Amino acid sequence: MNLIILAGMPATGKTTLSKKIAAALGMPILEKDEIKEEMYKIQGYRGLEDRALGDVVANAILLKCAKNILQSGTSLLLVNNFDPSMEGQVQELLDSTGCRCVMVFLDGDADILHQRYVHRDAIHSRHSVHELWDCYPPKPGDVPKDMSRELFREVFEEMGMADFRINAPRIDLDATHPETIDVEGLIGQIKALLA
Repeated sequence: MNLIILAGMPATGKTTLSKKIAAALGMPILEKDEIKEEMYKIQGYRGLEDRALGDVVANAILLKCAKNILQSGTSLLLVNNFDPSMEGQVQELLDSTGCRCVMVFLDGDADILHQRYVHRDAIHSRHSVHELWDCYPPKPGDVPKDMSRELFREVFEEMGMADFRINAPRIDLDATHPETIDVEGLIGQIKALLA
């Protein structure tokens, strides 16, 4: 069975791209953001500490579900913005399932990604669990925290997402302008690496 890991910086179009790849290759998608949304709907957060814990729990659920799916003999597309602290757990997933794996990493111009991230929050195009609030749940009239350029650097760039490495082929893509990605070419690369 095959595992495609789609990772990368926020606002690089991971969700949109994952749907195109999954449709072309006939694979189910498992995405951490969807797990976080369901967790929030069921139990919510009481504060920022709960939000941080929710991220850890969602990662654990993501990897456990991925392992079960792969062990059943089903190929899978896994979407998450992994950081280096997760390398051991993801490598254990690969080793324990014996799957063939390719990682696609999306990056881009940090200033443009920051602008896209801020715009996405401003128009509330995503579930509120992905926005930064001073308290959870937000009260009527509350607005999300301003994702300054410096905060974006601190929260995402300095986390080291681009340094995440596992023992698998890696395709690095510039997603500064996601609409310019050659999806058919990418799918060809993935198929060749998994063959």
